[in-house]
This record gives sequence, C-alpha cells and structure tokens, in this order.
Amino acid sequence: MKGGGGNSEAVSAGVANDNLLERLNDDGYALINRNICSNDLRENVGRGISELEVQHKIPATFVLLFDETWKMASESHHLLLRKSEQKKGLKGVLHANNMAFNFDMLAWHIDPRLNQSGFSPHRDRQPDTVSALEKSFYDDGQAKYVTHWIALADATPENSCLYVIPKQFDPGHLKGDDPPDEADVARSNESSNKENNNEQFSDPLSRALNTKQSYQNIRALPRQAGQSLIFTHRILHWGSAGNKQALDVQPRIAISLVYSDAEFEAPYLSEQSFSEDNNGEWHCPPFSIRLLLVCAQLLIYYQRFNLSTATIRACYEYCKSREHKLHETYRKKVFVEYVKAMKERRDGVEDEDIGKCATKDNESNDADGVNSEDEEALLEAMLNHSDEFDDDYDDICSEDDSHNGTNKKRKVMK
Repeated sequence: MKGGGGNSEAVSAGVANDNLLERLNDDGYALINRNICSNDLRENVGRGISELEVQHKIPATFVLLFDETWKMASESHHLLLRKSEQKKGLKGVLHANNMAFNFDMLAWHIDPRLNQSGFSPHRDRQPDTVSALEKSFYDDGQAKYVTHWIALADATPENSCLYVIPKQFDPGHLKGDDPPDEADVARSNESSNKENNNEQFSDPLSRALNTKQSYQNIRALPRQAGQSLIFTHRILHWGSAGNKQALDVQPRIAISLVYSDAEFEAPYLSEQSFSEDNNGEWHCPPFSIRLLLVCAQLLIYYQRFNLSTATIRACYEYCKSREHKLHETYRKKVFVEYVKAMKERRDGVEDEDIGKCATKDNESNDADGVNSEDEEALLEAMLNHSDEFDDDYDDICSEDDSHNGTNKKRKVMK
C-alpha cells in the first residue's frame, strides 16, 4: 500500500455542509456525493482490504494497521469536524466542539459470489430509557453518535449496498423500542384500532413495516467508489445480500468510522493517539495501539468473523496486556464479548476454522474453551452485565415469535 495525498475538493462550502446536517436531522442519514479523499488513497486502502481478505484470508479490519487507513480517517475528520474558518467560509458537518473521533472502525469486503452479506437490520445504539434516548441528541436534533460509511468500490443493490428506513417512517427512532408500560397497554386495549394494538407489541422492524405500503419507504443507498454517507445511531439499517448471479459482480469494499459525544459514548482509546497538531499534520496511533484496536474490534464482532478459538484467545490476551489503553466502558464490552465467544466454544458451537488453523495440541486446549473453575466463575460474573452491550438485531424477537398469528412483544434493541 502506498500513501495518497488529500483532495482539496473533498471539503465543500459551509452552506453545503449545512444541508448535509439538515438531511441528517430530517432523515437520519445524509449522502455525501463528492469524494472525501484522492483516488490514489481510496484505491490503496481498497486494494489493501482486498489483498487481506482474498490473498491472505485475514479479516479486512486488519487494514487499520496501515498508515493509509488513518490518512483516510483524517480526511473524514477534516470534512465532518472542521471548525469554522472565517477566511475560507468552511466548516464541518457536525458539532466540532462536542463530537470526537470514536475509534469504532470496521472494514468490509462483501462478496456476493461467496454468499456474503452485511449486517442484518439493526440500530447501532439503544439507550436504556426514554430520557437517555432524548439525551443522545442535541437540542438542534443532531445525534451524538454518527457513522461515516465510505465506499472504496462501487456499492450497488447487486453487490450489497446499505438499506435504511428513514427516520420519519420509523416509530421507534425517537421514542425507543422498549416494551410499553401498563398505561400504554391499557390505552392500547381501549383502542378499537387493531393495527395500533399490533404495533404496541411488535418488534422495531415490524412496527416500521406494518402495512404493504410501508415497504415502499425502504431506501437503497448505492454509492459510487469514493462517495459516502453518514447516519445516526438510531436509524434502522442493514447490508443487502447482493446477487451472486449478476454479470461482472465485484465485492463491495467499504470502511466505516464513528464520531460521538463523549458524554454519550466516550472514545474507545483512553488516550488521544490520533490527533492534529498546530500545523495541520495528523499523527497516527503507534502500531501497538492499532493492533490493540484491531484485536478489540475482532472480539466485539467475533460472530461476524471466521476466527479460531486460538485466535480469539490471542486477541483477548493482547487486549488484556494493554487494557489500560482502552476506555473502561469499551474494555468491559470487549471482555464480555470474549466471554461470550469462549462460552459458545465450550458449549459446542461449531468452530470449523479450528481444524484448519490449529495444531493437534492447541486443538485439544481450544476444545475446552474455558479451562478452569476460576475462569468459569469470572466468565459468569462478566456475563451478568453483558446485556447493556447487545446492539445487534438478530436476537430482537421474543421466544413466542415462532407461534404464528400471535403478537410479538417489543424487546429493547441495542
């Protein structure tokens, strides 16, 4: 991978960025049609992701180890969090004085020919209470958690682009997805509108798609290479499966970065290792910190990667050895996901990759998963606090979903 220079056209005039913020507030997402960086930089990062996945069979997120990825992150930061400059009349999209780079970074290489797809429908964050949900937005409506999703290759319905349900068509976007309280149930029972009753006890996706016409509100967000979009923590979104039969279909390659208000969610790293100096030069985190972030993210999203038990344990041990570099809340989340992964292995969840990657000696160790009573007790204690970190949509429906014709009680989606 080679470095690439910046693109002076990546930053638009303030009025255009004001329009992006307006779209973000109104719809829960906004499209950025101009390139945020040079073609050389984009192509280098995209090529790095492809080589990691295809040639080396390594998760694309390892691209965070390279300087070019952080150069792209600096371009994103420059666009979204630029403070007002009187002479040039330029400013960023987001609240620069409050929002900060979050370090929640992931890279994607989705190949429909291999039956790969993006995440299933979900929200990125679900505050526990209505009050906390309200506080996850500023007074002007801007969210305190925003993802910047950058297409490094064309993302289309044929090879897996993002889909969303816009804010205005999503009942739970601002009101939350918690089960209704007794007063809500009583009011619902008094209503003669059966459709509204069903809405009170349906999951978030079903609430938003409760009629045939409502499916027309789903929006595909194709992006050309170099284009991007921003979206809030509350928007329902997912990556499509793509079409493996499409002519000349190519993998969808992308990277996502997050910005957040520290009062809502603090940056993952406990020290500021990615910053701009007074001369406008960006300083990337040292290699050890980049590897720490990769290992932590692999644990957080372990269900999305084909990792052996040995690899999961190695990631945990590296994170544990440098745990003081991780913010307390994120560190707890990382360790909880490690616990879940190890317990799944212990309980017999299929781990095909073990047979491919492990020797006979470490295969026998991995089969035990959790190998001491003390570690087992630790795992159980950590799991008692794991619910606050669940953020995927896969487990959203309650146990009675399998009964046809019955209403589904809404469950918190995080």
